[in-house]
Amino acid sequence: MPAKYIAISFILVLSLSMLNPVNADEIEDEVAQESILNCEGINSLEFDGLAANQSVTFQVGLGPRLPGSNASSALLDSFIENNTAWNWTLDKHPYLDTNLTNLHGVYTPESNETDLPVVVLAAHYDSRDRAERDDDENRTDEPIPGANDGASGVAVLSELARIVPSLGLEHEVWILLTDAEDQGVVPEMLGAKAWAQDRTQEEIDSIHAFLLVDMIGDADLQINRVYPPKVGLSETDRLWDSVEGLASSLGLVKDVAACDGSLGTDIVNVNVLDGVIDDHVPMLEVGIPAIDLIDIRFGPNATKWGGYWHTHEDTPDKVSAESLTHVGHILELGLRQGSWLMDENDTLNEDTDNESKQSTQLSIVYSIIAFTFIGASLLTFGILHGSVRFKR
Repeated sequence: MPAKYIAISFILVLSLSMLNPVNADEIEDEVAQESILNCEGINSLEFDGLAANQSVTFQVGLGPRLPGSNASSALLDSFIENNTAWNWTLDKHPYLDTNLTNLHGVYTPESNETDLPVVVLAAHYDSRDRAERDDDENRTDEPIPGANDGASGVAVLSELARIVPSLGLEHEVWILLTDAEDQGVVPEMLGAKAWAQDRTQEEIDSIHAFLLVDMIGDADLQINRVYPPKVGLSETDRLWDSVEGLASSLGLVKDVAACDGSLGTDIVNVNVLDGVIDDHVPMLEVGIPAIDLIDIRFGPNATKWGGYWHTHEDTPDKVSAESLTHVGHILELGLRQGSWLMDENDTLNEDTDNESKQSTQLSIVYSIIAFTFIGASLLTFGILHGSVRFKR
């Protein structure tokens, strides 16, 4: 090959690679920054797992919390009476021959500002109307106790409802207890669907996070990242990143040093994915950033959707105060640190991140094109001899 062609080839490589350079030092700095634990407020956590566990026992003691039942009414009345700092609304919707009732609570801090951002804490409070997985075929048509699948999430929100007014937050917090999530042959999330459809666009735009808790009382707690049946919002990545950071600080991520210096245990693992259709899905469908904290393996060595789930063994003695505390601490610490809020520059940052990703991708593409060009040139002019192999 004439020298001028070789020179042109290398000039092309240099030009293309300089168009979108990847700064390795910046990437390392970013990773290092993200790995720093945020321990602010961790010594001030107030969540009481024993009180939450007592709530589970109370709820189950009311009887099956089926839509329109006296047990459901008693539960909602108790929730409202014990949390007077909140503005509560009972949202009723037609359901078969009765009504389903969602409980929507709003806590607004004292502020001169309007249009405050919103964080929603949610759980379903109904218990399943059947036990299709029970070993006793004579009892499969009977309602389950619903200690973990129903009462555990409500118990966590009950404690958080007590704590939120004392946190000095600068944003609104909403609590949503959905009805009729677990009714029917296939749970239909009717309460969540009704609530999502009733939201105005202004309300949707104000919600920075919808944090669903469901089946989180298992003594053998394992929370993995949950994905809906379709591609969700990019904002869910932000929320799961927050979950991982908070869990790391609390010692709930395996072999990661916590704020107290101890190595974390394997409670939260966002690198494992579980597909779950739950009350977060209707939220995603209307444009609300939503995630689901759930353990779909209920009981020792349980498989996915196995163990005590949807059986009469879903009783209060299977629910762990320690597990309730773990989840309560993640949510409370996130509120204290502002982890659930979208940064005011997030839109700009998202655009910058997208540009950076596109820039990196283009750099790779350009490099491939350049080296392909060189290889083709060398092959064309007979400078390379023998076979060419690619390693994957």
